[in-house]
Amino acid sequence: MSKGKKIFILFAAGLVLLGLVLFLALWLGDNNSEEVDEKEQKVLSAQTEEAYRAVPSDAVLIFDFEQLDHISQMLRDTSSFAYGLIDSVSSLGAFQDKLFLSGAGESHSLFSLHYSAINEVSLLQITDMPTQESVSDIQRYLESGVSNSRNYNSHKIYTLPSGLKVAIDKDLVIASSSSICVESSLRHLDAGNSILENQEFYSTLKGTGGEECLYINHKQIGKLFSGSVSYSFLKYSDFIMRLATWSALEINPRQRNFISFEGVLTDNGDFINFAAVLGGQKPYVSKAQDILPASTMFAVCIDLHSLKSYVKDYEKFLDANKKYSSYLSNLDRIALPDSPLPMEWLASEGFTEAVSAFCLVGGKFEWVTLLYKNSTSLLGRITGIKGKGQFQEPAEFVYKGYVPAVLGEIFSHNPEDQYCKSEDWTIIGSANAVGEFYKGKVNAVKLEKYLSRTPASSFFSDKGVAKAFVNIKEGADTLLTVLNKYFRGRITSSLRKKNFEYATINICPSDGKTKANLSFYAASLSVPPQMFDEEDEEVIFIDSTFKTFWGPFPLVDPDKGDTTWFEQSKKYLSISYMDKNKKGIWGIPMKDTIKNYAGLVKLDDGKSYITFILGDKLYRMNRRGAHYTGYPKQLDVEVALGPEIIREDGRYRMFIITGENIITKRDVNGDRVEGWTDIHAPEFTREMPQETTLFGRRYYILRTVSKLRIYTPEGEELTAKNIKRPISRESTVTEDKDGFVKVMGMDGKEFLFNLKTGRIKKL
Repeated sequence: MSKGKKIFILFAAGLVLLGLVLFLALWLGDNNSEEVDEKEQKVLSAQTEEAYRAVPSDAVLIFDFEQLDHISQMLRDTSSFAYGLIDSVSSLGAFQDKLFLSGAGESHSLFSLHYSAINEVSLLQITDMPTQESVSDIQRYLESGVSNSRNYNSHKIYTLPSGLKVAIDKDLVIASSSSICVESSLRHLDAGNSILENQEFYSTLKGTGGEECLYINHKQIGKLFSGSVSYSFLKYSDFIMRLATWSALEINPRQRNFISFEGVLTDNGDFINFAAVLGGQKPYVSKAQDILPASTMFAVCIDLHSLKSYVKDYEKFLDANKKYSSYLSNLDRIALPDSPLPMEWLASEGFTEAVSAFCLVGGKFEWVTLLYKNSTSLLGRITGIKGKGQFQEPAEFVYKGYVPAVLGEIFSHNPEDQYCKSEDWTIIGSANAVGEFYKGKVNAVKLEKYLSRTPASSFFSDKGVAKAFVNIKEGADTLLTVLNKYFRGRITSSLRKKNFEYATINICPSDGKTKANLSFYAASLSVPPQMFDEEDEEVIFIDSTFKTFWGPFPLVDPDKGDTTWFEQSKKYLSISYMDKNKKGIWGIPMKDTIKNYAGLVKLDDGKSYITFILGDKLYRMNRRGAHYTGYPKQLDVEVALGPEIIREDGRYRMFIITGENIITKRDVNGDRVEGWTDIHAPEFTREMPQETTLFGRRYYILRTVSKLRIYTPEGEELTAKNIKRPISRESTVTEDKDGFVKVMGMDGKEFLFNLKTGRIKKL
C-alpha cells in the first residue's frame, strides 16, 4: 500500500472508528425520540444516577436513552440505516424483545462499551425496570429453564442459550455477551462506586441533566482502537485521546438514513486537550466545497482568520504535551535563509482557511493542500490572473514544510513539489495534482454539486473552526484495510445495501464551550451522485421515516371557537376524544398509527367532523365517536404525514406528504384538487408548506431539510432555477421592493430574489 493511502486511513480512522461504535448501537436509534425543551432546566434525577452506579469506571463510551422504546427494530428493517451492520439475532439484540414484553418500553437504559479482553470490546446494557412486577417477570423467565445460572458474590448470573449473560440488582437488569462486563458491573454496585466517581464525567453528566447522549471517555479511547483496528494502527489513537477529557454529544432526532450527535468537548480549560485550541477560534463558513472536486475522499478544513491566536494556543497545547521543544527545532530546521519564518509567511499571505485533502486526480489518489484568501480584483490584475477560478501556470514550491510546521501533521503528507494560484486559492501538491487543477480537470464536478442533492448537502454551510469528512462509500477499499476482521465484515455488509455513505465532523465554539457535531449518512438515493458525470440529474432523497407525534391535537370549533382535544395512545394505539380540560370522553381501539395531524372539518350539513389518517386511510368521525358514512376511506397514496387542514377561498383543503416525498393537496374527501401541481422537492422534507402573503398575493413557503423553496398557490416552484444561490432553510422572507424579497443564502449572506422573474441581486 502506498504511503498516501496509509496516511489517509490514519486520519479517516478517527471518523470511521467513532462511526463503528455508533453502528454498534445504531439499532438503539428510532424516529420516536422526544424533543427536549432547551429552556427546561437540566436536573440530574436520582433514578438516573442509580442506573449509572452500575456502569464500570472503565467505560469507553456510554449511550444514554431515556426510554428503551427509542430502540427500534432497525436491524430487521431492510430500508433502515443500521440494517446489516449487526446480526439481528445477536444475543443482546434478541433480549430486547423480552424486555419489551415485560413492560420495559419506557424504561431508562444505558449501553456502555468496555474493553473486556485482549483486543476485544463488548457492550453492556443496564435497564432500570419500571415496576417490581416487570423485574419479577424477567426473573421468572431466567429461572424457567431457558438459562443456566451461577452465583457471583451475592448475585446470580444467568447464561442464555445465545450466550448472553444477565444479572438482576434491585430494579436494574444488567446484560452483556461478556461475563467480564457483567461481573465488573456487579462489583461496582457492591462496592458502592462506579463511573460516577470520575469527577470529570460526573460534572459532564450534570451539565446535560442526563439527556439522551453519547458520552465519550477520550482517555480510554485507545481501548476502542485495540478492539477495532489492525495492530499497526493502534498508535494513532493518541490524537483522539488528547482531543478532550469527555465529550457529551446529544443524540439528535434519528432517521433511517441519517443520525447525528451534537454536544460539547470538555477540556476544563486545560491545554493538554486540543479542544482548548479550537475553542479559542471564531467560527466561519468554509469555502472548501467551491474548490474541492467531487472525487475528494477525505478532507480537513481549518479556520485561519485568527492565525496568531491559533498558533499561540497550539504552542500551549504542544508545551502541555511536552512537544514544544521539538516543534521549535523543526521550525528552525526548515526555515529558508533570508526568508520569513513559517508562521510569518502564512500570516503575510493573508490566508483565512487551510484545507488538507485526499482526492482522486489524474487517475490516482493524491494529497493536496489548498489555502484560501479573499483577494481583491486589483490583486488579480497585478498578478495577471484573468478571473476567479483561473490559475497561474504551476511553479516550484520553495516553502516546503512551512504549512505542516505551523498547522500540524495532517498537512505533512503532501510532497509539495509545485503550486499554482488563482485570485482566491493556492494549490500545493505533486506536479500531477497541481497540473490537474491548473487545467481545470478536477473541477468538472465540484464537491458542492456532488453533495447538493444528498442528505449531507448542508454540511459546508454550517459555521465552524474545524471540519472533516470522509466519503465512506467511495473510499471503502482504502478505509476498510484499517479495521479488524469483524468490523470489516459488518461495514462491508452495510455498504452493499447503500449507495451513499458519508461521515462528517464540525467543531464550533459557542458560549464559551467547544461544541462538536458528528454526523453519519447512509442512504439509497434514487440516483446516486456522480463524481465525473457533468449531467445535472435530479437526485431525490427519499425517506418515509418521520418522528411520530401522538397528540394531543387541538380541535377548534369553527363556529364557537371552543377547543377540545384528540390523541392516540402510543402504547395501545387507541384513539380518544377529550373535553377542553383534556378529560377523556371516549376511546376507541385502533390498529394503525396516526400520521401526526388531526383537525375539524365543517361539511355542507353544517356539522364539524374529526378528520385524521391512520395508515393510508382517511378517517372522518363525529364528536361522539361514530364513523361518517363511507369512512374510513382508502387513499390512493402511501401517507407519510397528514392531513394538515387548511382553509382556501372559504373551502377546506388538506396537505399530505406521501412516502415518496411528494406534497399533494386534497379536498376534504381525499380527492385531488383541480389546478394543483404536486410538489416534488429535490430534498427530503418533513414539514408542510406554510402560506404567506407577499405584495398582496398568496405564496407557499416550504422548508426542506437543507433549503427554502417558494411556490405559487397552484404548486409551481418559483425558486426552481435558483441553483447557484439556493436559499437557506433558516431564512426569513421579507418584502423589499419591485417584486424582490430579501432572503438569506446557504452561506449566511442576504440577497434579493424576484418572485416574478427569478432574478437575484446582491445587497
